[in-house]
Amino acid sequence: MKNLRLILVTGILVVASAGVYVPGSGAVSQPIQFSHKAHVKEIRCLACHPYYEQQASAGLPRLADCLVCHVGTQSKKPEDLTEEKKLAERAEKKEEIRWVRLYRLPDHAFFSHRRHVVLGKLECETCHGDIAAMDVPPEKPAQPIKMGWCVSCHRMKNASTDCNACHH
Repeated sequence: MKNLRLILVTGILVVASAGVYVPGSGAVSQPIQFSHKAHVKEIRCLACHPYYEQQASAGLPRLADCLVCHVGTQSKKPEDLTEEKKLAERAEKKEEIRWVRLYRLPDHAFFSHRRHVVLGKLECETCHGDIAAMDVPPEKPAQPIKMGWCVSCHRMKNASTDCNACHH
């Protein structure tokens, strides 16, 4: 029985050490060239990521969230006007924004924004880089989001490194 347990734990560690980020086909492009830099001056993170304080998922802005401010023309730069036009077209078609997911974890790993941001007091840039200074959405994850990187952060922050803290 001990050997079976050892084999199982070793297997989990090997799979996990292969990386928790499952890279896709490379860089992604979001449907709206959202500027965090422009928006963080005016609104709080909760306006677009309404669940990060209470749930595992942070949530992404819905079209209705964007239209709270972007009814008509708000922008002055030509590139921003193009993005506002996209919002207006989606609003007319009643078509939700389909954001492309950047961060993926394998099914056996669990990540909670609430646990990391609210309880662990981590800043967004810990995992997302200097997102507040970005004029366009990132094309790739800012951090490798692999087990070694996560464990290193957990050790640095004196957070649990027990397997069950992040793995099912």
